[in-house]
Amino acid sequence: MSSVTNRRNILQLIRDRELNDHIRTKYALKSNLYYKCISKLGLLAQLEGHQGCVNCLQWNLNGSTLASASDDYQVILWDPFLQKVKTTIKTLHRGNIFSVKFIPSCNDDIVATGAGDWSSHTYNVTTGHKLSSCNCSHGRVKRLAIANDTPSVYWSASEDGCISQHDMRMSHECPTEKSKITLVTIYGQSGKKIEAKCLDINQLKTEQLAVGANDQYVRLYDRRMIRSLSSFTVKHSNSKNSSSEFDFVCTDNSATETLNQFQSALQYYVPGHIHPYAEILPKKQRSYVITYLTFSPDGQELLVNYGGDYVYLYNLMDQADNAFFNVPKVMKVPREHGEGSSLDITDDPVPVPHSTLPDKVEKLKLKIINCLMSICHILKHDIIANYLFEKEEYTAAIYIYNEAIDIYKCSVLFSNRAAAYIKRKWEGDYYAALKDCVTALKLEPNHMKAHFRLAVCLCELGMLKDSKMYLDQFTLKYPLYKNSAAYKGLQNDLKNEEARSRERRAYPTPNYHEVLHIEQVEKITSEKYFSSRSKDYLHRYYGHCNTSTDIKEANFFGNKNQFIVAGSDDGLFFVWDKHTENNLLLLKGDSSIVNCVQPHPSEFMLATSGIDNEVKLWSPLSDDVDNAFKVENYKRTARINQSRMMADPFDIIMNNMRRDILEGNESHEFHTVREQYGVDPLSDDFDCLMS
Repeated sequence: MSSVTNRRNILQLIRDRELNDHIRTKYALKSNLYYKCISKLGLLAQLEGHQGCVNCLQWNLNGSTLASASDDYQVILWDPFLQKVKTTIKTLHRGNIFSVKFIPSCNDDIVATGAGDWSSHTYNVTTGHKLSSCNCSHGRVKRLAIANDTPSVYWSASEDGCISQHDMRMSHECPTEKSKITLVTIYGQSGKKIEAKCLDINQLKTEQLAVGANDQYVRLYDRRMIRSLSSFTVKHSNSKNSSSEFDFVCTDNSATETLNQFQSALQYYVPGHIHPYAEILPKKQRSYVITYLTFSPDGQELLVNYGGDYVYLYNLMDQADNAFFNVPKVMKVPREHGEGSSLDITDDPVPVPHSTLPDKVEKLKLKIINCLMSICHILKHDIIANYLFEKEEYTAAIYIYNEAIDIYKCSVLFSNRAAAYIKRKWEGDYYAALKDCVTALKLEPNHMKAHFRLAVCLCELGMLKDSKMYLDQFTLKYPLYKNSAAYKGLQNDLKNEEARSRERRAYPTPNYHEVLHIEQVEKITSEKYFSSRSKDYLHRYYGHCNTSTDIKEANFFGNKNQFIVAGSDDGLFFVWDKHTENNLLLLKGDSSIVNCVQPHPSEFMLATSGIDNEVKLWSPLSDDVDNAFKVENYKRTARINQSRMMADPFDIIMNNMRRDILEGNESHEFHTVREQYGVDPLSDDFDCLMS
């Protein structure tokens, strides 16, 4: 391409794209570069036509058509630019449709659907006729996936725990030939099947299949090697000389490189703070479900939305180990009185810490200070994040530290952000603080505050022995700090936690290997092996609430995937900066819950849907248009949603229903519960029934 073509501005591209379709993508890339487009994002159109909740949205490959499916058993294909219906398919489903996909290489003329009636169908778009159906599932079909290089094929995840592959070109008889289409069945830590909730195919490495289920683990399969998993058995090692907790037995004599093949066939990912380590006795048990996952367009990242938790980003190329395993390496040093040994940080080569912040960070600091000088005259030369920390504005302080760290990574910024996480105490904050302390100590091994905060995090996360070890080490390195209130407070916390730990261990635990069937024991052992090798998250995004539905999405947005979008139970959808994790925008997308957020393939446009019957299209508005859907108070919204996430979901439903009754409105949930359970949701009988 010539240098003249490379220098084309947006106006030239607008003109040229009328003559050349290939210009379209380049125009979209150039026009989406500015973050100001996010701040101007507003409601473009409201597409009306469904008679029920819109549970799923899907763009075709070039973005000329948007498909939506609903509780009304219909699929509607929309022209997003003319904002009108292209065609409507009245499906033969008898359950809510949860997923719709365009079948590849069929000229957008075939769509597949999955529904709550335990079936998946394919339909001809032009005629509306059903082409095929599969009724093999013994649970609701929650999500479909396609691979753009694999024509006439789609995959499904259903609540019977099965991941199935459907090829329209092959005959299939339901349900007697279910084993032919079942790729893999998902088992949990108990050795029993668990519900599969979502799946996705990596479009740049279509052998990669990611699955989300009714637990906290993302399972990443190599489709080429799934069958080989059955050729191996994992057993607990009984040998004292074994370097591993597990032994491998190959049942296929022709298999070679058995261990490498076994390990590459399946990988697990999980946020470190919800990883159920055997040595940690959690203060409370929580259940998790993965409501949505998707690969990044470049195939190098995986974005996952957790029900009951947050949105997490995993890096598939540079996988992160769990922070518990990344605690700085240690070596033995003499104790104060020469008895036994303690542990200390090694002097491994590390980057030389900088005593001053670079110009870009200083400019950021000055910019923030100047913006607030008119409000608060006591600000002088201290960094604004430290000021916010002192005023207990921890979320605001974290926001500033995120921006600074994105510009320049140094131990001081990581340690200070860790302190803000520790003080805020939201779900997952202690673990995020632990990750920051580990990073700070890697950058500067003698960072005193990071060392102490590391011990605090380990205590709060239940790693009592490690916390005490690092506190002892801290005492040797910084003996003058022993008289501080923070040091004495941590010592006291450790004593109390150790006492509670002894009480919990006093209760006998069942011997699962004795009470379970041998096949189930093997499943448990296999799950423990893969979960023990789980990789950790790179980024997390919070502020929303995801507890009420199990179809809530999160997606990449922007020309360089620099934004993250997700719906919420409060009727909002959130936009975050991918790298800093900071929230950029809140918009009111539904009267109740936003479930679906699907960015256009090339234009700066976003489609959303939820409990309402409409599909909404969002695009940047002009400066003279008032954005009535924009919500300003992120901090308050995030705090309320954090409380909702930690509350009992049933209590939230009951509170909402009671509020509606007091206001003279019987909600949809009220009628549903009354019909399902045969009792008034406001009565004492219902409370007893649900307990």
